[in-house]
Amino acid sequence: MNHKTLAPVLLTASILLLTACSHYKGKENKKQEAESTAAQVMPVTQEGLTSMTESWPETSKAAVNAMNAKYGLPAAVSDEMVIWNNTAPFKRTIVYKEETNHLFPMQHADVLQQTVNYRVPLDKVSHLSKFDGSLIVDRTRGELSARNEKEEMNILALNLADKVVRGEMTVEKARREYSQQAEAFASGTSSPLISSLNFTSEGNTSDPDTMMQSQTERQPAVRKTFEAEEVQQVIEEQEE
Repeated sequence: MNHKTLAPVLLTASILLLTACSHYKGKENKKQEAESTAAQVMPVTQEGLTSMTESWPETSKAAVNAMNAKYGLPAAVSDEMVIWNNTAPFKRTIVYKEETNHLFPMQHADVLQQTVNYRVPLDKVSHLSKFDGSLIVDRTRGELSARNEKEEMNILALNLADKVVRGEMTVEKARREYSQQAEAFASGTSSPLISSLNFTSEGNTSDPDTMMQSQTERQPAVRKTFEAEEVQQVIEEQEE
C-alpha cells in the first residue's frame, strides 16, 4: 500500500478512535452524574457522615458529633451543612461547615442553628435583634431560630427571647442574664433556662402578611368615595 492510499485509511481510523473516546467519556460522565444523584437520595450512613465532615473545622465537627450522638443520623448531608428534622423540642437542627464569629456574650463560632415554631409580633422583632444578633425571625413561616456552637446556649437564647416578647424582660436585662448564665455554664453550672425550653408554641404560628391592593383595585373605591361626596353635596344644596 503506497503513501497516497495509506493516508485516507489512517485519517478514517483516527476519526473512529476520537468518536469512540468521546462516546466513552460521555457514558462515563452520565454514569458519574447518575451515581452522584443516587448518593444524594440514599439514606445517610455513619460512614458517609464521617467522610463528608472529616475536613470541617473542629467546632463544626464537634457540633455534628454532639447532635449525631443525641438525635441519631441526620436527614441530609452536603458539603456545607448537616440537617436533622424533628429534633424535639426543635423543629429543625442544622450544623454549618462555615464558622461565623460572634462576640456576644463571649467569643465563639456560630455553627449550630436550631429552630422552633414561634410567632414573634411585629413590634418585637427589633427587640430580639438588639438582644442577640444570632436570633433569626421568620415571620412568614412562623419560626424563630438561634445560632451558637452549643445547644444549651441556643436553649438559653430562645428562653430569654420568649421573655422579651412577653414583656417580662427588657433587652438590656435579657443581655445581662444571658451573659451571667453563659459564664455559669462555662464553669460547669446549669439552670432551668439552659436545660430545657420553658415555653411551648401551639396552633398556627405563620404570618402570611397582607396583600397589597393594586392600582386597578383601588380606583373603584376612589370613584365610589367621589360619587358619595357628590351626592352629599347635592343634598346639602337642596336643603339650603
